[in-house]
Amino acid sequence: MPLKKLWEMKWTEVVEYAKKVNDVVIVPIGSIEQHGPHAPLGTDALNAIKVAEMVSERTGAVVAAPIWYGAHMYHQLGFPGTVPIRTDVLKEYVKDVIRGLANAGFNKIIILNAHGQQWALISALHDIVPEVKVFVAVATLWELARKTINEVCEEPFRHADECETSISLALYPELVDMSKAGKEHPPTFIDSKFLGGTTWLPDAGFPHHNISAFYFQKDTLKLGILGDATKASREKGLKIVEAAVNTLTEFINQLLQKFPPGKSPFK
Repeated sequence: MPLKKLWEMKWTEVVEYAKKVNDVVIVPIGSIEQHGPHAPLGTDALNAIKVAEMVSERTGAVVAAPIWYGAHMYHQLGFPGTVPIRTDVLKEYVKDVIRGLANAGFNKIIILNAHGQQWALISALHDIVPEVKVFVAVATLWELARKTINEVCEEPFRHADECETSISLALYPELVDMSKAGKEHPPTFIDSKFLGGTTWLPDAGFPHHNISAFYFQKDTLKLGILGDATKASREKGLKIVEAAVNTLTEFINQLLQKFPPGKSPFK
């Protein structure tokens, strides 16, 4: 299917398309954040944008204008290159975007997140759905592809590491300089066995978002990498991207089958 970009459509076209063709819109959101000396500051946003575009070509869903800046966990603050947005500001911004998209006729809104800021996005979802009465989902890139990431990567996903660098090599290799890739495994306040990822749990313990277990990155990292970026490869990245695209494509197709264009689950 042809790629549909919201910012290239006329308002009359948007209304007609959402009513009769496809009322799913994907909002890519990432961050401007250091990703080591080898990967661009826009890694998270670029990942979300490019995956959203691939899903659009398979489903006909519209890609909304991306949100480039994001919220950050406390320990990421102060590292050069990282531009943090306050959580409350981002939350209200996302809610306004959802309001506008719902008003245009989109009854199914997917926030495609590729940065560790789920706490802000999930809070926005629960605030706004009773008001706009449309379907909203927060989809996070590495959750969509978690099984594949665990299969192809030697280390758990962290930041600017094997996983994230592999995705970058798959989607925009011209912006990645593997000659500058490195590895860092900074210490934490508590034993790592108690720590999961940003949203997933270990056998017993805490997701990253739920605990202040980390030293400030600017004080403990020389490169800005959490893990081993030297293990990254384009081949790994292609498998991860394909898994994420397949999952989100299947989800959207099933959603539209149950609730055709023009129909909201709440109306």
